Amino acid sequence: MKATYFTEFGGPEVFKYGDVPEPAIGPNEVLIRVRASALNHLDLWRRAGQRGTKSSLAGPMILGCDIAGEVAETGAQVKGVAKGDRVVVNPGITCGRCDFCLSARDNMCNGYVMIGSMANGGYAQYAKAPQENVHLLTADLTWEEAAAMPLTFLTAYHMLMTLTKLRPGETVLIQAVGSGVGVAALQIAKLVGARTIVTASTDGKLGKARLLGADHTINYDQHDFAARVKEITEGKGADVVFDHVGQATFEKDLQSMAKGARFVSCGITSGYEAKLHMGVLFTKQIQLFGSYMGTKAEMGEVMRLVNQGKLRGIVSKTFELKDAAEAHKTMESRDLFGKLVLGIP
Repeated sequence: MKATYFTEFGGPEVFKYGDVPEPAIGPNEVLIRVRASALNHLDLWRRAGQRGTKSSLAGPMILGCDIAGEVAETGAQVKGVAKGDRVVVNPGITCGRCDFCLSARDNMCNGYVMIGSMANGGYAQYAKAPQENVHLLTADLTWEEAAAMPLTFLTAYHMLMTLTKLRPGETVLIQAVGSGVGVAALQIAKLVGARTIVTASTDGKLGKARLLGADHTINYDQHDFAARVKEITEGKGADVVFDHVGQATFEKDLQSMAKGARFVSCGITSGYEAKLHMGVLFTKQIQLFGSYMGTKAEMGEVMRLVNQGKLRGIVSKTFELKDAAEAHKTMESRDLFGKLVLGIP
């Protein structure tokens, strides 16, 4: 099969395009003919061998956490999906036996493995996944739109619905709305019935966010976003702050928060060191949440909403599989709104 892969860490130039063996499946696994695979920041870090990703390579590494395609083959014990079904893949593989898995907190599994990071993924014509990770896609979405959803929508759902328990009428501040997870958070927050304040670095991205229903927009390169949040909320602040930027936004995130507010983070694209004013933490009675992916049950909830037409992947640009290096350069430039996707021939 054709794939884009790398055998050493480095910049986008380490990618190779060529033939690799098709994955062999076990009795509980599904082989998927990949039609599209979306990029994530994790792809950049894994390719570079940094940011806490696995630092060794056992062989050619095929990235691609987000996979959409058709079932090509099923293992002997697989039920619920059949050859030809349109599917998307939850990239998180768990052991199913540890205390976390048995208590339905499987995104905390000590044996957590990410397809496309620790196991080969979707930058290829074929990929495999355990049957419990494969979800039927019945919504009228393009392959690219479908691939733009799994990782980021699962993450945003866990952050807003499970951890912070965002409620109708509350105000949520969503940082860097042009990202894949930002676009997902905006859609979920609007579905809840929350008031949304979103930030981005360009007016063009903010205009696209308004088309998706954003109530208030802030260009954080031109304005003090904490001051603007206080103006918009008449001094109260946001009830929930949704952040994946990290170091560059954290201190002002705290300034943007109302009493009793909840802060949730799933990423550190600007760096991982930040100052925390402990007095603000306890006097405002703020809750801080760290978030990583989501549970298998939550992925089921996300797909229910997707198949009901209530959530939709937003594609910024599509590249050919052989042009994965150019796609990575585009992601590094931050010139996108939504997801960058590889079309698989």
